[in-house]
Amino acid sequence: ELRRWLARLHEDINLTSVFVTHDQEEAMEVADRIVVMNKGVIEQIGSPGEVYENPASDFVYHFLGDSNRLHLGDDNHVLFRPHEVSLSRHELEDHHAAEVRDIRPLGATTRVTLKVEGQSELIEAEVVKDHDSLIGLTRGDTLFFKPKVWQKLADS
Repeated sequence: ELRRWLARLHEDINLTSVFVTHDQEEAMEVADRIVVMNKGVIEQIGSPGEVYENPASDFVYHFLGDSNRLHLGDDNHVLFRPHEVSLSRHELEDHHAAEVRDIRPLGATTRVTLKVEGQSELIEAEVVKDHDSLIGLTRGDTLFFKPKVWQKLADS
């Protein structure tokens, strides 16, 4: 409620202000422009949509929300958000096999934690609670996933 009030106040009195926060969601909701800083150095400046959709670095991508990293082998990886994942119980083209490590109902969505062979970082996928891939799903099962949207970057 405070966020909405603050945004309306700025519109009503046509006031420019600088709002410093460590709450990424708050910044995305209140600001017209965001400056993302890392250890005192500017990483990226832009509208909330620009910064979220086109992050300038791994840091910005991870800073603005939950994210996954899938290593592709040749010193490359893709970054994608848990809600940007296609899941299937069946092997499909361009999907990666993974072992189900955890299944967490979160109300309207369910978070599934996946372990990809040869990768230490786990993958998290969030799907609607009645998604077909969840029917009868248990820990240890194999699921196939594909990032729907991703940023391809070189490993550093």
